Amino acid sequence: MKLYLAILLVIVAVAVASKEEEDLWKSYKKKFNKNHSSKEDVNRKRNFIKRQKVIEAHNRDNKEWEMGHNKFSDMTEEETNVLRGTKMVKRRVKSASEPIYPVNERALPTYIDYRSNRCLQPVEDQGECGSCWAFAAITALEFNHCKKTGARGPLSEQMLVDCDTYNFGCNGGDFTQAWQYLENYGGAVNGTSYPYVSGTTQTNGTCKSGSNAVAARVGYYNWVIPYPNATLIMSYLQMEGPLPSAIKVLDSFFYYTSGVYSDPACIVSDEYDVNHAVVIVGYGTVPSTTTSPAIPYWIVRNSWSTGWGNGGYFFIRRGVNMCNIESWTAFVRAA
Repeated sequence: MKLYLAILLVIVAVAVASKEEEDLWKSYKKKFNKNHSSKEDVNRKRNFIKRQKVIEAHNRDNKEWEMGHNKFSDMTEEETNVLRGTKMVKRRVKSASEPIYPVNERALPTYIDYRSNRCLQPVEDQGECGSCWAFAAITALEFNHCKKTGARGPLSEQMLVDCDTYNFGCNGGDFTQAWQYLENYGGAVNGTSYPYVSGTTQTNGTCKSGSNAVAARVGYYNWVIPYPNATLIMSYLQMEGPLPSAIKVLDSFFYYTSGVYSDPACIVSDEYDVNHAVVIVGYGTVPSTTTSPAIPYWIVRNSWSTGWGNGGYFFIRRGVNMCNIESWTAFVRAA
C-alpha cells in the first residue's frame, strides 16, 4: 500500500510539473511572439525548459545579478553563436601623440552615464547577423560626430556590413578595422538613407555607399593604452565619450536581466578570447551594505534590442577585467 501511494505521488508530481512547464512555455511564446510548427515546437520547448532550470538555479543562488527569459530562450546554440561576431585582429598602436588624461581615480567623477545624452542614438538590434562590431564602431562615431558638430543623427551600420572589405559582414569583424575603412574610404553615410536590414536577411547585401552622401568622417582612432587599466578607461570615458570594447560572451550572459554581471568562468588569461563587441557608456558603484561589499561596475550598451537586459544595457563588474572588457577599449574622434 505504501509503495502504491509513493508511486501515485510521483505520478502526480510529474503531471503537475509537466503542466507548469507547459503553462510557462505557452506564456513565453505569447510574450515573445514565437510561432513554431508542431514539429519544431517540441525542440524549442526543450531548449526553453533547459534554460528555465538554469535561470531558476542561478537566481536562487546568486544575489549580485539576475537572469530571465528573453528572445534567446528557445534558440539553439548554433543560433545564439551567430551573435558572437567579433574577430579582433592583432592590436596595432597608431603613432600619434595622445593627450595625458588623469589616471588618479580620486580626480575622476564617481559616476558617469551617457545613456540619456542627446548624442547617443537609441539601442538597436543586430538580429541574426554577427554585426556587433559594426554597431560598436558606429555608436562611438555617431556620438563623437554629434559632440563635435552638434548634428544628431543615425549613421549606417549596414554600409559597413555591405561595403567594409577589412571585415566580414555578418561573419564578424573588428570595430577598429571598421574605423580604418571609414577613414580610408571617405566616411559613414546616413543610417536613414542606408538602413540596417541584415538582421532580417541574415547576410550581407550589395554595397551602395557610392549612391549616398557621407554624413560623418573618422579623424583619428586608437586603443586605450596601457591595458587593462580600469582607471585609465574611466579617464578616457570622461574625455572621449562612449568606448567600444570586446568581451567574451558565456551562455549565462544571454539571459542577463539586472544587477552587476560577473562569472568566474569569464576571468580569462588570453586577451584574444573575445567574441562580441559592446560599448562602455558609463560607470558607477553599488554601495556597500552590512552584508555585502561595494561593487564597482561598467554601464555597457549591447546591440540585442531594448528587449534584452536593462533596456538594451547591462552592468558588469569593473576593475577585474571581467570577460576581457578592459583589454579592448578604443576611442574614435570625428573629423
